[in-house]
Amino acid sequence: MLEATAACDRQRHFTLSLPKIELHAHLNGSIRRSTLDALAAAHDIDAASTGIMSRWPSTLSEAFDVFRLIHECVSTLSDVERIAFELGQDLERDGVVYGEIRTTPRDLDAKGWDGYVKAVLHGFERYTKQGGSVILKLLLSIDRAKHSADDAMAVVQLAHRYRQHAVVGIDLSGDPTKAEFSTFLPSLSYARTLGLKITLHAAEVRNDDEFSQMLHFAPHRFGHCCFVSRSNLAALKQSKIPIELCLTSNLLSNSIPSGSLADHHFGIHYQPQDAQDAQEHVDNTTICCISTDDSGVFGSPLSNEYRLVMDNFKLTESQVFDLARRTLKATFLDQPPFKSAVQTERNTSDWQRVQSRFDQFQRTWRWQ
Repeated sequence: MLEATAACDRQRHFTLSLPKIELHAHLNGSIRRSTLDALAAAHDIDAASTGIMSRWPSTLSEAFDVFRLIHECVSTLSDVERIAFELGQDLERDGVVYGEIRTTPRDLDAKGWDGYVKAVLHGFERYTKQGGSVILKLLLSIDRAKHSADDAMAVVQLAHRYRQHAVVGIDLSGDPTKAEFSTFLPSLSYARTLGLKITLHAAEVRNDDEFSQMLHFAPHRFGHCCFVSRSNLAALKQSKIPIELCLTSNLLSNSIPSGSLADHHFGIHYQPQDAQDAQEHVDNTTICCISTDDSGVFGSPLSNEYRLVMDNFKLTESQVFDLARRTLKATFLDQPPFKSAVQTERNTSDWQRVQSRFDQFQRTWRWQ
């Protein structure tokens, strides 16, 4: 019993201490529960009446109740800036060293979408100026359920305007049963010509034709990929496009048919690295990016997501370290060698800072 407790404590210490990269976190869904409670009180919203504030959701319906409450409570630019600032603190506390945070621009006052983006970036900047160590970047989301083709183009143009201010890419998200992927192809293609990176929420429901179109488009990353046919799975693996995987979110959204994390599709894509074939492994396997999706809704920070991966797929500490370190190659930071002089100084610094954290951990952790 004592040995089991010690092993559990070591595992928690390992996953917390491990340098981690967060690539699929929605800003509003990552709100602190204490902040959500405070905003509800400030805006005279009775959050307690639903009972959802007293526990973490155990069903998709309860999760949607939390999402609705967040949307209602986060109603000013100061709210947005606060969430962005606190998210940096929370990620740092959890051992995250780099994060790409996504959010859908909202009209919260006369400043419009520009004001919203500036509020997020001000939150990130305030966190950094106060000594924060997490490198924070921003992805702007196109909501397929709410945005028209013209709206989507406006999101891309907005992202381009703020490229020199930590905006690195575009996300396509929203209700996967709404709209057609083809509606957003012009804006996504335009984003690519501008040099913006692209990630797509994909295969959250069964839609083989749409996922085939997405594979043909070839974004820089996919999110989720829960329901993929055999033929599309072969094409996905061949593409080597990195996948953002969110275990707790997928479990609570009923995206694992068996209801067991041991059957999560991480097991389909992950292959442990053989030291004798390290380069072949790097070149020929999909990069699996363990992520949280909405830690403020589901109550599972990134360290816990890594612990769930360790537990359910019986990974060693060394394997989990390699899994986390490989995620750096899937970030939207330009990889060395860099193409432009302007990008070189900034991205070399960011890339090297993240890489050095992994190198330091590898040298100092007491491996077993």
